[in-house]
Amino acid sequence: MRRAALYIRVSTQEQAQEGYSVGEQKERLIAYCKAQDWIIADIYVDGGYTGSNLKRPGIQQLIQDTDKFDLVLVYKLDRLSRSQRDTLYLIEEVFLPNKVDFISMQESFDTSSPFGKAMIGLLAVFAQLEREQIKERTKMGRLARAKAGLYHGGGYIPIGYDYEDGKLVINPYEAQQVQKIFEWYLAGMSLQAIIDRLRDEGYTNRYSSYNSWSGIRYILENETYLGRIHFGDVLVENAHEPIISEDQFNAVQIMRGKRRRKNGVVSFQAKYLLTGMLFCGKCGGRYYLRNSGKYRYYSCYSRTKQMREMVKDPGCKNKNWKADVLEPIIDAKIREVLHSPELVADIAASRPQPAPAVQSMKIEKRIREIDRSIARLMELYQKDDIPPEVLGDSINKLYTEKTALQNSVTPEPKSDVLPFDLAQELIADAAEVWDFADDEQKRRIMQGLITRIVLTDDDVKIEWNF
Repeated sequence: MRRAALYIRVSTQEQAQEGYSVGEQKERLIAYCKAQDWIIADIYVDGGYTGSNLKRPGIQQLIQDTDKFDLVLVYKLDRLSRSQRDTLYLIEEVFLPNKVDFISMQESFDTSSPFGKAMIGLLAVFAQLEREQIKERTKMGRLARAKAGLYHGGGYIPIGYDYEDGKLVINPYEAQQVQKIFEWYLAGMSLQAIIDRLRDEGYTNRYSSYNSWSGIRYILENETYLGRIHFGDVLVENAHEPIISEDQFNAVQIMRGKRRRKNGVVSFQAKYLLTGMLFCGKCGGRYYLRNSGKYRYYSCYSRTKQMREMVKDPGCKNKNWKADVLEPIIDAKIREVLHSPELVADIAASRPQPAPAVQSMKIEKRIREIDRSIARLMELYQKDDIPPEVLGDSINKLYTEKTALQNSVTPEPKSDVLPFDLAQELIADAAEVWDFADDEQKRRIMQGLITRIVLTDDDVKIEWNF
């Protein structure tokens, strides 16, 4: 009499589906064994586990017990696995070498026959296809949510936020913890020291207390705290309220990068230098950055049609630009302006100049001085001329002053033209820090100097903001 091992699996989403619950599968498999006059050697159950991999306690135990039965019986093939590779591994590398047959009750296939072996392989292909389709639909849904400025969801909500109606909303208690983590790291504290201090001060979050370096690293390197949603090639600014300023975030990335380099790890690099600044000279649409294998390309939305709402002319054939070709061209044009007062004057002479707002200009000047001071501190830190605790304390003080100044500025009607004297100061500041600024800092400088960049075939035209 043959000994049968019954294997039952349900994922969380399938718990309530008819025919897939543990009880229903078990009842049908036992009845099948009775009809075949088989002895049930054991029953292995994986409740709430995905079929996409073999990291399941029940299947692992079954693999170890192959000497205790003559066949493995499942209700349906995809109960064993949804992966073609895993299915064939179990049948060909685990079951058959140990003289164990595999039988799928629903499909009525038996690996003891050549036809059954062939059909099992075929069904495994379709099980894999189904899983890939699910993954693709899930990815498309998450991309669509990101484009709409909605958080992609999932089981993890970033510490510092609550999740309401598709949006991330500030959780004041946790947001305070995130701010402290950034401040303490900038003050020179190690990841472990931050964890210890959080515990000592009694801080907890929705996931209990802080107990791992990886959790602190995730917070320190997460762009979500800047108010961004970043999924795949989709980047949405101002999707929700930020918790951390860009100055603090960039300073932390530089410090993180320096520490990683000491350990042989590549440091942080911004990837979207020209985000939001590129326009198509043919259809008027925007360019965006996309990855294609090992290359990065700036492409017109109208040409790729990736986002229907961004398409201006479906027939647009404007040129795709490799990022490592276009970015140096823009860099060279900016350097030319930064180091040529005559060129700046010529550009400004052709533009109408608005009347200056004296008080606002003084505040803007001080803000630029603060930005320059922060950049200098970053340069000194990278050269090991100042310790991290001095860097962190200085940046936190400068950031506090900058925030107060920004809040004191009375909003004025936005002008398309930057006053010439203000432009001169901004250019002088930019020329001083451009060579050692990272991509994110360069992007902020460009946003102050440039209205937009128009691409028409091989022509690159910068429209300056002064």
